[in-house]
Amino acid sequence: MKRRTRRVITRLNNVTGYASGIGMLALGLILFYEVIMRYIFNAPTSWAQEVSIYLFMWTMFAGAAYTLEQGKHVHIDLLTSHLSPAARRRLEILTGALGLIFSLVVTYQGYEMVMAALKYHKLSATPLRFPMWIPQTSLPVGFLLLSVQFAAGLIDKLGGTRGGVDVP
Repeated sequence: MKRRTRRVITRLNNVTGYASGIGMLALGLILFYEVIMRYIFNAPTSWAQEVSIYLFMWTMFAGAAYTLEQGKHVHIDLLTSHLSPAARRRLEILTGALGLIFSLVVTYQGYEMVMAALKYHKLSATPLRFPMWIPQTSLPVGFLLLSVQFAAGLIDKLGGTRGGVDVP
């Protein structure tokens, strides 16, 4: 893969990973505020739970590609630790291809869901009456980013590089 393209993908992953971290910090502050308001002042907010859920959706989906690039997704190495390097590489290529296919399908289905929410002006069934396309957009955006990272990882694996750098 061209180094420039790989650098752009890495930079995009770093930005979304950083944004996810800030989102988690904001989420913690919102929940802290809600706990204080609810249990100390006996005045719960009408918005904190809903906003927290939507913010959680955005942070998780936006941070997934960064997590994949860093190799930090949960995986079971009981099987792979007993494989030869060549067999492990083939398995990584297979799982990367399956991940790419799954991510592309979810991206498309998420896009369809967002378009339906826009078409029918769907709102949340809460006092906020939040436009549902906003939180729903996190799904196709996150999985599109994940698709790009799966594709970049596959290209790296097939080309004998890791993160755009040659692997011995």
